[in-house]
Amino acid sequence: MQRRASTAVLVFSPEGKRQPDFETLMQEDDLTKAFPDTAKTFYRIVKTREDVRDCSTEEIYTKILLGQIGELDIAFDVTPKLATILLAYAYGVAAAPTGTNPYTHQIDELPVGEYQPAPFGLIFGFKGVANPLHLRGCTINSLVFESSARKKVTATANIKFAEGVAATGFTLPACLNEVPLRFSDCQLLKGATNFTTAKTLRRFRYSFANNLLTGDHAYPADSHIPSRLERADQRARSLSYAVLGDDKDTLYTQADAGHEESFTLILGTGNNKATVNCPQAIHELEGGGLTKDGEANETHIPVIATPESVAGNSHSPTNVVAVNSQSTAYLVASA
Repeated sequence: MQRRASTAVLVFSPEGKRQPDFETLMQEDDLTKAFPDTAKTFYRIVKTREDVRDCSTEEIYTKILLGQIGELDIAFDVTPKLATILLAYAYGVAAAPTGTNPYTHQIDELPVGEYQPAPFGLIFGFKGVANPLHLRGCTINSLVFESSARKKVTATANIKFAEGVAATGFTLPACLNEVPLRFSDCQLLKGATNFTTAKTLRRFRYSFANNLLTGDHAYPADSHIPSRLERADQRARSLSYAVLGDDKDTLYTQADAGHEESFTLILGTGNNKATVNCPQAIHELEGGGLTKDGEANETHIPVIATPESVAGNSHSPTNVVAVNSQSTAYLVASA
């Protein structure tokens, strides 16, 4: 039977390991798990070339390669494990786990003054095709989790990388079926108000972006291949959500005034979950007013929450606490 060359497979470290440094490939023995088949992935190499004109200055007679950046987009159904791994890569700091099974993992953003998020490796290939690509220097540029009533939790990630190297002889692992999280497996709290248990939450969308620098800053050495992919000075974070209600509700009044309060987004249940915590955010009306949606065309209060830095709180603007069965820390260097 003829294979389908379009069936891509993306392989990652199920323990969330990282490269020892930006230049060094991960050990392929650490890349053992494939994303679910529901994942949609493709990669591209964006090359920058400079025109060289002839002595008349009127015609181009050659081009010089100045630089290249690899880019990978992933769209996938979310499990608590995948959420934790990608959040760890995006945030960049992971502490040793505490407790006994289930273990608690504290994950924080890179502090002010540190700029290189955790570089990691991925293997990208096609079913039935030998020698897939080992992507080096993978760095999370942006990450989004979202869901709405009665739907699955889905995610998208934009990843930049330095280069792809042939993984000669590497055998792509079989895909494992996993049940993705659904909207009903998640909770959203504003302060102590739990919109999920109140049965008023209709949708959520959490996004985090490192806004990686991919111009001249990525090439400190005399090479067309980047030797770093550092975050911008300003990262982007936001939580968008909608709650049943009208303009007489407390949430509407607070959001209209730009209310400051914490938020908590829980992805998963029990002893298998990843929780995004924000000690303080400003909650505002998104779009300036009410919206209508759903089968009954009910009125929603759309809110956008922007995390703020809290003086003296090392876990702000946001952090992640994961609870699961993994006994080792995330972001351990592959060796």
